[in-house]
Amino acid sequence: MAAPPGSRTTSVPAVGDLLAARYRLERPVAPSPPVERSAQLWLASDEVLARSVAARVLAATGPGRAGATAPFLDAAARAGAVSSPVLARVYDAAVEQRTDAAGEPVDVAYVIREWVDGTPLAQVLERDGPYEPAQAVALTTTLAEAVSAARAAGLTHGRLHPGNVLLTASGAVRLTDLSVAAALPDGRVAAERATDPGPEAADVRDLAALLYAMLTARWPAAATPQPSSGLRGAPSLRVGSDGRGRLVSPRQVRAGVPRALDAVVARALDPVAAQQAPALTTPEALSDACEAAFRPEQAARTSSTRSRSRGLPSGLRRRLPLLALLAVLGVLGAASFSLGRTVGTVVTPADQVQALASPTPTGPAPAAVPIDLTAVPVRDFDPDGDGEERPGSVPNAHDGDLSTSWETERYDSADLGGLKDGVGLLVDLGQPRAVSRVEVVLSAPGVTAELRAAAQEAPSSDAYAVLTRAAAGGDRLVLVPPDGTEQRYYLLWFTGLAPDDGRFSAGVTELLFTG
Repeated sequence: MAAPPGSRTTSVPAVGDLLAARYRLERPVAPSPPVERSAQLWLASDEVLARSVAARVLAATGPGRAGATAPFLDAAARAGAVSSPVLARVYDAAVEQRTDAAGEPVDVAYVIREWVDGTPLAQVLERDGPYEPAQAVALTTTLAEAVSAARAAGLTHGRLHPGNVLLTASGAVRLTDLSVAAALPDGRVAAERATDPGPEAADVRDLAALLYAMLTARWPAAATPQPSSGLRGAPSLRVGSDGRGRLVSPRQVRAGVPRALDAVVARALDPVAAQQAPALTTPEALSDACEAAFRPEQAARTSSTRSRSRGLPSGLRRRLPLLALLAVLGVLGAASFSLGRTVGTVVTPADQVQALASPTPTGPAPAAVPIDLTAVPVRDFDPDGDGEERPGSVPNAHDGDLSTSWETERYDSADLGGLKDGVGLLVDLGQPRAVSRVEVVLSAPGVTAELRAAAQEAPSSDAYAVLTRAAAGGDRLVLVPPDGTEQRYYLLWFTGLAPDDGRFSAGVTELLFTG
């Protein structure tokens, strides 16, 4: 979006300046991608609520200054109405009239949003290398759900790149600058204007570019005009008539990327590949294609091999604090069982989790051992509905991060609107395995649930025997099956939902199985 004629941007306010008589600018967050530098991002302090916030400030001068700031503020207002646990929340947006050193009027527009204490994806990939396919798919699916929530509200992000995807210390993923960065006066570079497939399709393309980056630690500049945020570029071949090279697929850059997943990325990013299959034009389509292509058992084998060949894999290094917590649980298993404490699971190979959680050969065996759910398939189970219950966010239910969750659809009554008997999560342990306790950390109290089990997977909930039932008065639900229970498939089956803003739903923040 070009600046209106007669307007120009000027330098942003200085350190210590106060916006709206409450937001004090502390330090600029640098560097910003070139297409976003007209509006500097600041770490600021909200002096009313005593909290850190992020402030993006755009200063414009000249007769067209109102036209330069209006799209920026309008985008912020619309972004603030979108609700998603992944999107950084917008708190405030306004414009103030000031004068510069020469006495000329200046419009200082600002957007105040949640401060996310995280590391940009570009820096994480440069530091730790690429993600394992399982992690990359889970993160992409989570981002796709956030983009889908925005799309449902009539918005597109418009500026998806490795600089506004932030990873927190706990491993949660957050997305910033919904619609705002794309609305800046220089928010659309010439290359993008020349090749833009439309805003919605562009978001899907850029989601696929982020997946490419997570799989390879390289940015596919041949496929997207979005900035790399400092990430090294991916190789390309055969420069075409438009002067841009053709993308090399992720599998050609990094061995071990599943072929089917490689094909999905190529299909989303390469126009030639897209002609050979239905185009992926929505975030839901991309997410579904990734999940259909990905094979968890293949990723587990790849992850195990990498852990033996090159020490701690990047995913394990990202999760060291949680692994330490998991080790403590293994040592104090009996106490954990009796007190009903909850500890998150960890995205690591199962053999390494067991090594950390197991006692030394000469020590006593723990009374309870946590089961690493990231090493086994966990999926949504909705046999009485359309067969899906928000599958893209299922990894949030066992990622060791209490800020993310899997949630059911919202229904008109606690009994799922009378539409079905229940809905839940199905865990496949791979072989019959004893489970002594299941603990669920909930998004809200008031749900009722059953723990069911079966030796074989089945399409109906009736095929899974009811082991125990419980109702949650608080945010913890504990299900203890009969002694000696040993099955392969375990079903967490919600039969009653909790109130949710006039409707009803159930949310799982963390799911912990103990053997």
